[in-house]
Amino acid sequence: MGTLLSQAAGKAVCINYGKRMEIMFIRMDLNNDGRLDASEVGENPYLKRRLNRKGSIGYLLLEDIKPPGIHPNGKRLQRRFKQADIDGNGKLNRDEAQSIRWLANNFNRLDLNNDSDITMEELWMLQRSLAPHPHPRSH
Repeated sequence: MGTLLSQAAGKAVCINYGKRMEIMFIRMDLNNDGRLDASEVGENPYLKRRLNRKGSIGYLLLEDIKPPGIHPNGKRLQRRFKQADIDGNGKLNRDEAQSIRWLANNFNRLDLNNDSDITMEELWMLQRSLAPHPHPRSH
């Protein structure tokens, strides 16, 4: 599963994204029926969009919002990453990253653990950290 970096009590904490979505789902499922309907989704824009998609069944299940795998998004990036990974070790070194310009230009920033390689996990962590997070509603 992808992970997020967050700050809690001044310490960097890794939070499993899928687990975070599961906790949010359970917290929002007010009637404990294993479904989120429009009244439970409230004003959450992401969940409202998911609920209102064409072909929606009128409620969301946990599997509708929880990532299905390590990298649920970015199929094009995954394909290009795999093509660039000449030695097939699941990592891109500086030479391999040259075929994807933005990776090459931002290599040091993207190499989160400073091991001179970029993995899809590091790219996934970056993508998740840049995603907008809902702000608590003020009452």
